[in-house]
Amino acid sequence: MPSLRPSLSFLLPLIAGGGLLFKIPDIAPLARLELSYFLFPERFQKDHSFVDQSESKNFELTCLDFTPNPEANLNIKSYLLDKESLDIMGPDGGSSIEWAQFLAQTRLNDDRLTVITSSLSWDDTSELAILALQEQVDETPSLVIGLQGEFINSESPIPEYLKPSVIPLEIPDGFDLPEIDHIRRPPSINSNSFGISEIRGLRVKYAEDQTLVPMLIRWDKHILPSLTLASILKSHRLTSADLILEEGGYLRLGIEGIILKLDQKGRSALPRYEQEQQSASILQIYPKQAETYKIITPSSAPKSTYGLEAQIKRALSQKPVHKHTYKRWSLPSEIALLLTLISLLHLRKKWIEPLILILVIGGSVLLGKWMLLSPLVLIIIIFHLCPRSTPPQQKH
Repeated sequence: MPSLRPSLSFLLPLIAGGGLLFKIPDIAPLARLELSYFLFPERFQKDHSFVDQSESKNFELTCLDFTPNPEANLNIKSYLLDKESLDIMGPDGGSSIEWAQFLAQTRLNDDRLTVITSSLSWDDTSELAILALQEQVDETPSLVIGLQGEFINSESPIPEYLKPSVIPLEIPDGFDLPEIDHIRRPPSINSNSFGISEIRGLRVKYAEDQTLVPMLIRWDKHILPSLTLASILKSHRLTSADLILEEGGYLRLGIEGIILKLDQKGRSALPRYEQEQQSASILQIYPKQAETYKIITPSSAPKSTYGLEAQIKRALSQKPVHKHTYKRWSLPSEIALLLTLISLLHLRKKWIEPLILILVIGGSVLLGKWMLLSPLVLIIIIFHLCPRSTPPQQKH
């Protein structure tokens, strides 16, 4: 009778490997292992490339490029509340009622963002004036107000006025966000969008021509946005609930919004240079010529906010564009590949297996296809367990 060993050594690895091709999506540990071994260029370009793994169980990866667009032209400008503008506001030079008049006078129908970099706070003012200002704040839907925080180990609960700004994010283990538990000069009004403009005692880090800008700040178990992040959210008409923190520190403003790469301290690298500020009197005299993105800087604002214009411009230009989608081979192609590999293994050469692994991994990079390693490894193991067939002895 003819020997069945040659057919078994061919069919058994093929059946096992082919069966695994169908089952891998249902075996979570193997699917994660395949993802960790899949090599592609964007995997090593983490600063401005994001890999969407939402379809990874189907062995499909979409790579997004969020490199800043140098040609992005935003109608944004910083305005300083200098002596001339304060003189126009009124004799009190920036009282609550004068701020109410300022907001009413400079608000445009198409305002996309208005940032006031310092808290609207007064120790002694009339209730009527505060109510007038509150009405104007409520009428300015794109308004963001900056607050200065600090950590004094007070163990104080988060203030009620900050709760609408809390970000409902789960922060991964290993993140060490800057912490505050006190607001210097609490605001006299309420707003649905406060941002932390400065953390007293926190040393700002620089990297070449960039600043590592805090985006997320912790108050006990609550997460608050920095003034930069709150401004970006408001410019997109998004709420803090629209933020998504992906694995690897990618902060996304919704599924299709901009992407910011954060480090383990919740900081993003943004330009460090300060923009030239115009007098806010221009807004008061020629309100219809104002930019749709406005940053108002009172003289009491922290110096760290003087670079806010450049930071917002850079962040808003980081809108992701589709770069590449990697998919697995079609099933007929995968079966044909397994047949070829089994045929090569029958050569019984020591250099065959390393060569196959190199070709599979290299091919995935060069061809942009997801080549699964688990079926291949299973085939090699079973092939070695199958006894080598020996030719039948001839009778003399």
